[in-house]
Amino acid sequence: MKIKIAQFLSIIGHPLLLFFFLILFFNLGQEKAAFSNTLSIVFGLFSLVLISWVYIGKRRGKYTDLDVSNKKQRKSLYIFVIPLMVLTLIFLMYTNQPKHIVTSFGLATLLLLVSFCINFYIKVSMHVAINIYLALAISKVNLELGVLLGAFTIVVLWSRLVLKRHTPKEVVLGFVVGFIFGTALLFV
Repeated sequence: MKIKIAQFLSIIGHPLLLFFFLILFFNLGQEKAAFSNTLSIVFGLFSLVLISWVYIGKRRGKYTDLDVSNKKQRKSLYIFVIPLMVLTLIFLMYTNQPKHIVTSFGLATLLLLVSFCINFYIKVSMHVAINIYLALAISKVNLELGVLLGAFTIVVLWSRLVLKRHTPKEVVLGFVVGFIFGTALLFV
């Protein structure tokens, strides 16, 4: 039963799935002005491209799971996603998107770049890093949702340990990396 709960939490806590939830939240909620339809389309396309990349990689045997939990396999994911993020960031700047959106996406890109560099030594839990980063980012716009997402990140951290996708050091490292970049965003 514990494993099934951990699997469920890990799936709903997947950064890309969570990202779709946040896009929906911002488009339906009172924060709609902070997140335009253009941004929803851009981030939606970004997420679909990334999900497709991982799914195709899994089907072809390049990745053993959809989380890309294997440290060596994750290298190719970083090599794909970081340039994709840089291109998206350039597009956001070119189309004069709101400064806070460009800044948060820029810091998320740096978060992934730092995680890629750390990956040569130890695997960072991207579930935890991205979730805590998003929790802090969201708290700038909606404090209650940010706090809720922060608490949910702890549950996701637990699920990653139960599923043995990460060691305690890897989830703590993910939390620290996400927290550093999320805190930086709060002060920018």
